[in-house]
Amino acid sequence: MNILIGYIQNLFSMVGPFFILLGILIFVHELGHFLVAKYFGVRVEIFSMGFGKKIFSYKHGDTNYCLSIIPLGGYVKMYGDDPNADIPEENKQFSFLHKPLFQRFAVVLAGPLMNLFFAVFIFCFIVAFGEEVAGPVLGDVATDSTAYKSGLRSGDKILSINGDATPVWIEIQKKVENSGGKALTLKVERKGEAQPLALDVPVVFGENDNIFSSNRQVGQIPGFVQESRSTLVGVSDAQSPAGAAGLQSLSLIVSVNGKKVSYWRELQSTLQETLKPDDKTVTVQVREVEKPDKPENLRSLRLALKDDWQQHADQLVEALGLESAELYIYQVKKDSPADRAGMQPKDKVLRIGTTPIHTWNDVLAKVKAFEPASDGLDFTVLSKGSEKNFKVKPEMTTMMTAKGQEEHRFTIGIVSGYSPIGTEPVFYRISNPVEVFRHGLNETMYWTDFVVMSMLRLIQGEVSAKNIGGVISIGRVASHSFAVGLSTFLRMMGLISINLFLLNLLPIPILDGGHLVFYTIEGLRGSPLSMRKMEIAQQVGLMLLMMLMAVAFFNDLSNLWTNRW
Repeated sequence: MNILIGYIQNLFSMVGPFFILLGILIFVHELGHFLVAKYFGVRVEIFSMGFGKKIFSYKHGDTNYCLSIIPLGGYVKMYGDDPNADIPEENKQFSFLHKPLFQRFAVVLAGPLMNLFFAVFIFCFIVAFGEEVAGPVLGDVATDSTAYKSGLRSGDKILSINGDATPVWIEIQKKVENSGGKALTLKVERKGEAQPLALDVPVVFGENDNIFSSNRQVGQIPGFVQESRSTLVGVSDAQSPAGAAGLQSLSLIVSVNGKKVSYWRELQSTLQETLKPDDKTVTVQVREVEKPDKPENLRSLRLALKDDWQQHADQLVEALGLESAELYIYQVKKDSPADRAGMQPKDKVLRIGTTPIHTWNDVLAKVKAFEPASDGLDFTVLSKGSEKNFKVKPEMTTMMTAKGQEEHRFTIGIVSGYSPIGTEPVFYRISNPVEVFRHGLNETMYWTDFVVMSMLRLIQGEVSAKNIGGVISIGRVASHSFAVGLSTFLRMMGLISINLFLLNLLPIPILDGGHLVFYTIEGLRGSPLSMRKMEIAQQVGLMLLMMLMAVAFFNDLSNLWTNRW
């Protein structure tokens, strides 16, 4: 019985969120058509959730409310929507096609608009009840960057910009992006400083990393980043205090002498703060990065200190044998060139050819610049305490970048142990109803612009058509977002609702947008198009829609195959 219950729970976790999300969005869309049709006196015969055979039906007044077996859509059947039907004179007042043009236009437009209004409602709901979002704290600031030269330091908390409070990171990002060519006054809170600091920071124009934005150039402060290096460590010397204590490479340090640490930059200062002059050991709590962050996955290790550790207190991390995991191989992909050559996870890349490797970008640059005419690259790695040499021949690979573009470059199938993380989340909530509505409206406008630009970049060829997804992709996204939390699931619902709003407005016959085009033409010429022309347009529209669905389905299957194997 427990096994059966487990299967049912797993099945619901996979498909339940999908049906919840899709069902709500379909209901909202059809409700828009239904309410405006009823308002103008159109007789609604059927309000159906789903297509095909009816599994539930309830009639109230003129309308039969149905639940049908195929849950991938819905429809509202209105009296008199068939141009070939014979409508008695006394019933024409209830007929859809006998209503004035602006009323028919409003009925059709109401469905997509309802999805847009629903998105506003969702974003208002999220911020009114609050959610965990990235806090206003700087990540690792490079010492040669504009941000550092302006006085900013890693871990600074941004309290305000030009006098406007910045409680969350997204507010900071928006203000910087909208201030290109200007200087901003930042009030920052810094550890060790009794009072907030006021810093004037110049903002330059730079290429927008967000390819889906309508702005190609936005304001930027070089070095002004949110991400920080995590406490994922490498241990290259088995005789060091870390190695002797059994600390493995690619372990995540979560606390030092009982004090929590989240970022690499905190390790040295935390060691100095928590150690006493007569201490002989350091206690660290670690977990393997693949395991969930739960108490049962933590283990404590005691690292021995040298007798003269106080004389080198500013180099305790190195003295303990700890180093960043950036040059350690976190993963070797199956059947990749690196896998066939024999490289293993936890190996540390030392050299490629005769060139010493200092950063993971050095590795990427060498592999990308590979000459196919050569017999391969000579990798020297540190594996289990000894150096090993491997001849690896990179392969040309097609990869999807973070911007949704296809990139063709040489790869060998290894993943770095470099693991940047964002700032600590903060609970963000707005209680003022006016501000709640303004936030919901701004969020909807932002994501609408995002979706519109996604479509435009797709048409321009700047984004690969492989990013088009169908019901399988929606199902996977719904399941994953539901597992993360309610606010993430609702945010995804709002984004998909905006997608439905825009997709339904596309001027493709069979969609709402196609009907609106017909009504616009009718309004301009004073009479509707002929039945023959509308039938041809409907057939073309159906063909285009089927082609789009075929591409989406193919991409869904390809993604499933890729992720599985």
